[in-house]
Amino acid sequence: MAEESSSANPFGPLAAQWMDSWRAMAGAAASVGENWSSSMLPFIMKRAAESGFGVGPGNDLAEAIERMAKGPRLADVLDFDRKLANMTAAWGELQSKLAAYQLVASKPWMRTAQQYKMKMAQVGESAGWREQLGAWNDLANEELIANQRSEEFLVAQKQLLQAATEFRARQSEISDTISTVLGMPTQRDFDDLTRQITELRREVRALERRIAGGEA
Repeated sequence: MAEESSSANPFGPLAAQWMDSWRAMAGAAASVGENWSSSMLPFIMKRAAESGFGVGPGNDLAEAIERMAKGPRLADVLDFDRKLANMTAAWGELQSKLAAYQLVASKPWMRTAQQYKMKMAQVGESAGWREQLGAWNDLANEELIANQRSEEFLVAQKQLLQAATEFRARQSEISDTISTVLGMPTQRDFDDLTRQITELRREVRALERRIAGGEA
């Protein structure tokens, strides 16, 4: 039963990784170690790793983390803890939107199977495998195109992309915080450096073209 719960809830390994990252950061800064000892979030993350993190209404742990992330800023709630809670809430929202999207995306395949069964019953066993495969492809293409143009699919896709973007932003906050404490460059630093190198390459190519044109 424990193995099934662990495989069905990917949040368990993530929670353990967050705790390891936080402990490593605490070892690099003594002040962070004191904050860690007075924080309540490690207890919450440990409970999440042990019991598995579920999403949806009725999950006390998920609701408690969401209230912590969206509640008033209290003196005993650390900023890093709040960022972890925000990422946890964003992860739960992402899993919920992903499940809704998968439900909508599976509908055309079920309709295709039903229509294909009815069509094959009318044709009978006289149809060869090429005709059967062609009929399946035609029905599947029609259903998939109709589904992707439906309002239900567009709404589910939009909500999934928004949830994924929000979760990615919360991940970046955690990464930037850890990098800042450890004195390491953040992702923004790498992005800025990449942009500067790209601009320098463009200027060099433009300069080479001007020099080649003058020599000619």
